[in-house]
Amino acid sequence: MTVLQEYSFTLEEIYVPGYEKIYKVTDPASHLQAIICIHNTILGPALGGTRIYPYSSFDDALNDVLRLSKGMTYKSALAETGYGGGKSVIIADPKKNLTKEMLLAFGQAVNSLNGQYICAEDIGCSPKEIALISTVTPYVVGLIQEKSSGNPSPFTAWGTLRGVQSVLKKLYGDDSIVSRTIAIQGLGSVGMVLAENLFWLGAKLIVSDIDQKRAQEFAKKYSATYCSPEEILQVKCDILAPCAMGGILSEKTIPHLRCSGIAGCANNQLLEDSDGVELVKRGILYAPDFVINAGGLMNVAQELVEEGYNPIPVRDKVHKIYDQLLVVYDIAEQNHTSTDAAAKALADYRLKYGIGKRVAPIYFHHAHAKLK
Repeated sequence: MTVLQEYSFTLEEIYVPGYEKIYKVTDPASHLQAIICIHNTILGPALGGTRIYPYSSFDDALNDVLRLSKGMTYKSALAETGYGGGKSVIIADPKKNLTKEMLLAFGQAVNSLNGQYICAEDIGCSPKEIALISTVTPYVVGLIQEKSSGNPSPFTAWGTLRGVQSVLKKLYGDDSIVSRTIAIQGLGSVGMVLAENLFWLGAKLIVSDIDQKRAQEFAKKYSATYCSPEEILQVKCDILAPCAMGGILSEKTIPHLRCSGIAGCANNQLLEDSDGVELVKRGILYAPDFVINAGGLMNVAQELVEEGYNPIPVRDKVHKIYDQLLVVYDIAEQNHTSTDAAAKALADYRLKYGIGKRVAPIYFHHAHAKLK
């Protein structure tokens, strides 16, 4: 590992009840402004992606990272990865003003936490950015090299597809995707792969993306129906698959939904916990996002085992997302609660009793380092 430059970053701790550590990261030289949020490390060090996004304010970024890191705690607990929940955000436009210096300064900040937080790719942060961050810290996953996993998007997409099948099974007694109408909001690195997989399995697709040209090109290539970003949440379909930003299921949008089920890879799809209850009232089956989109986490976690990355056990684990969701649906039904509440209750139980707590050491093969 080569440290290219010393940075004058500062870590300012922010206190929020229920969270272990939150750091505001600034580096005047590179104009970096970021937040590292560690929600819970009961089961192991916090692991979660680094989102690079041009938030309109610091408070917006803080609210997002708080929600995301808490979601990672639940995701890790239910995926049985032996990691805790954490997340980070860099306040920048990845296409306009993100610089190499920002990423290196951020990597130095991550390194200063000595493994409390391990970062990975996320919206706006590809394996390219992760590779640069890894030049100044070993606490990174998702690299493209011999004993690492590379881009986890295909695994997230496949787990989401299995989640779609679980919703169909619960709704119709048959998990076949053939001729089912599925509306996909967002054709990013995961949404695109999900859409392509669904096409090959015979789905009728409706697609939308803020990059309308991308969505229109996909629609033409795969004979899908194009829909504008403003209309996608109101189209009639069997399954709505939110695959973009979170908070899209709210008291404003839910009354206009015309789907039977929701199964997508976006994080924090519910704006409020009460929105999960509202979906139940409307007879819409919701696959909790922190269960259905855990494939990427399962994938990158595998590269930190002693023998190095192997996709086969990951594939087998991702397949089981289907079964995990069916259990969640049954718990919700038996307890007359929302699927979101049922999944969180199951995760809280595992956290309370330390089920799945890490006992094995963590191996950072790319840095020739080992953290116990």
